[in-house]
Amino acid sequence: MKTKKFIRSNPHLPVINLRQTLDYYRDTLGFYEEWTEGKTDGGIRRDEMRMLFGEDPNHVQKINNDTSRLSLMWFVNNIEEVYKEYQERGIEIVSPITAYSYGLCEFAFIDINGYYIRTAERMEEG
Repeated sequence: MKTKKFIRSNPHLPVINLRQTLDYYRDTLGFYEEWTEGKTDGGIRRDEMRMLFGEDPNHVQKINNDTSRLSLMWFVNNIEEVYKEYQERGIEIVSPITAYSYGLCEFAFIDINGYYIRTAERMEEG
């Protein structure tokens, strides 16, 4: 049986409020080992995946608003367990878990900064 494991994503994302973002990723999404550099830069991790943030609310408004959203791809192992965990945590799923013809199984949610996060796993051939 596969072990649930987050793998990678490393953009340095602008966020509205660094402290609120770190708290959300820790308390809502299950991340840990946060760090900060000053009051405007920081990050957090879960398994092998690290998220890096820089506080810049004006930039967030330009890329995540009523007409557009920046999409992120998170690749995980055991997507069914991640999906179940996030449902149990009360995260609003905006696209349910679906197998796609391009070989990925995905679901999506929107984080507190408006990022559209596609959580995916490559489907096994067979």
